[in-house]
Amino acid sequence: MRDAPVISVENVSKAYRIWATPSRRLISPLSEEAARWLPGSLGDGLRRHARAGYKDFYALEKVSFEVKRGEAVGIIGRNGAGKSTLLQIIARTLQPTSGSVRINGRVAALLELGAGFNPDFTGRENVFLSGAVLGLSQKEVESRFAEIAAFADIGDFIEQPVKTYSSGMLMRLAFAVNTCVDPDILIVDEALSVGDAPFQAKCFRRLRQLIDKGVSLLFVSHDIGTVRSICSRALWLKNGRAEMWGEAKPVAREYEKFCWQEQGVVLDQGNEPAPAATAPAPVAHVAVASREVADAESTGASAIRADHAEPPPDLFRSTLQHLLHNDTARYGTRAVTIENLLCTDVRGEPATQFGFNDTVTLHYLLTVHQEVDSDIVIGIRIKDTKDNFLYSVQDITRQHRLTASPGTRLYARTSFRLPLTHDKYLIKTGIFGFAEGESRPGGQYDYSRAVLWDIVEDGCVIEVMVHPAMPLVGPVHAHADLLVKPLPEVSASPSA
Repeated sequence: MRDAPVISVENVSKAYRIWATPSRRLISPLSEEAARWLPGSLGDGLRRHARAGYKDFYALEKVSFEVKRGEAVGIIGRNGAGKSTLLQIIARTLQPTSGSVRINGRVAALLELGAGFNPDFTGRENVFLSGAVLGLSQKEVESRFAEIAAFADIGDFIEQPVKTYSSGMLMRLAFAVNTCVDPDILIVDEALSVGDAPFQAKCFRRLRQLIDKGVSLLFVSHDIGTVRSICSRALWLKNGRAEMWGEAKPVAREYEKFCWQEQGVVLDQGNEPAPAATAPAPVAHVAVASREVADAESTGASAIRADHAEPPPDLFRSTLQHLLHNDTARYGTRAVTIENLLCTDVRGEPATQFGFNDTVTLHYLLTVHQEVDSDIVIGIRIKDTKDNFLYSVQDITRQHRLTASPGTRLYARTSFRLPLTHDKYLIKTGIFGFAEGESRPGGQYDYSRAVLWDIVEDGCVIEVMVHPAMPLVGPVHAHADLLVKPLPEVSASPSA
């Protein structure tokens, strides 16, 4: 059954004993053993003396989760959170201090470069060695060897000792072996980070193929975009504990917010939504100012406009209510909120379908809930349907400032081009101010000062239609002018 768990982790803890002095490694265990034979307070005193010589550091503490067949699970967290320790326990190269791990199927693990390889053996010999460790017979490895060698693509080096390999070559061979032997469970611990870009893309295609075939994947990475793209669920480890477990996108989003907060970027200041504005503030309390900050030509985004221009009527009819009450879809301090969002084409008509390089205009209906006096940015990120980030859009040629009282309603708009191949895309957008109101202290833009007021993850879904001359070379395709013309004929030089 696809829903049956192939990995079940229950209350797993791993403690490492840290000794006060080298001599305590001998004295404390002997004292604890002696305390078992001494009665009453004498034994208790000796036991306390023994335990004073060390302390236990828990790399993992009471971690529990399950992985189903054909499911990809990402494990995320800061360095030292316990990710690699957990994978080693699941791969059974490390024993837990307490708790249990149940595995149902053949496990192939890429825990570190060269793990399981004999450095003096050739690549070919290590393929057979690794196959034997994974439970394959020599005949089974022979039948797969051509496929493994072709995927690794290291040429004649497969006949050389692996101690002569570069880290990239070592990873190529290890990944090829572990993914070509039909594992039931594949564990990958940041191993793909050393490969070159074409081989990484090749590896991710193979991972998706394995998942589609029913292979379960445990994937550790600091690349949150990759976790969102590949994994259906995720586990966030923090100081050895399971901080959050669930669907990959919400878990990744909360982890990203935690990382930004650690760097001083203000996100949420509470989970309660801002109260609805009861009445518009007097116009005298509203000021929107823009000034040029660069002489560069436009990069594809027009200036953010927040003025008295008439917003389209559809901005008030089509609502974001399904997002307003969905905590996984938006976050921020809510000092200023996006009440509505409308996407229009070059004619000003509401649209979700566009042609290649068409101009898109986003219209925003904003409400101010707290007194604000700050530079502001309305930012846009374009993502594909796998949540991979493609490119960002914002006005970098002007500096915009908002001064407003609670209750103020604002209209803003921004336009940009779609240099995209035909597919569906998601628009993530948001508005944010800055600590002490300044976005460019000393003239340099400083995102670490950002105070995120309202970020909407999936504000719009748009589709770029098929272009008859569009080659499928990637999601983003920039237009270029091409000139081809014949040269005048050149007469042959007269012979001497």
